This record gives sequence, C-alpha cells and structure tokens, in this order.
Amino acid sequence: RRRGLRKKKTSKIRMERIKFRRQEANARERNRMHGLNDALDNLRKVVPCYSKTQKLSKIETLRLAKNYIWALSEILRIG
Repeated sequence: RRRGLRKKKTSKIRMERIKFRRQEANARERNRMHGLNDALDNLRKVVPCYSKTQKLSKIETLRLAKNYIWALSEILRIG
C-alpha cells in the first residue's frame, strides 16, 4: 500500500479553469499595482524633494511623505 498524497490526474477542463483563474488573479494584481504606482506618482508631485532629476523609490517617497506630514504637524502644534 502507498502512503501519502496521491496526485489526481487533472482534466483538460480543470486545467483551463485553473489557467483562467490565474489570469484573472494576475489581472487584478496588475490593476492593484497600477493604482498603487499612480498614487505614489501623485504623492511624489506634492511632497517637496531635493532632487528633481532622480525619481524617488517607493520607500523613499513614503518616508519623505511621513516626515513632511510630521514637520507640518509640528508647525501647527508650535504655532
């Protein structure tokens, strides 16, 4: 007797369904990333930056935005 999982033979219809679901998931992920990149581009436009020639990375953009928000809140707090 064999132990462990037995690999089921997948039918052509099942393989096509799996492929379709993967393509749908890939499309959703692609759209999500496009939305995220668009949001980061908009953030880069409004956050002051030293270099106008070099595009900030995602993490640099987020860190700079966080520090900028902190600085603005300190200005408001101090008056």
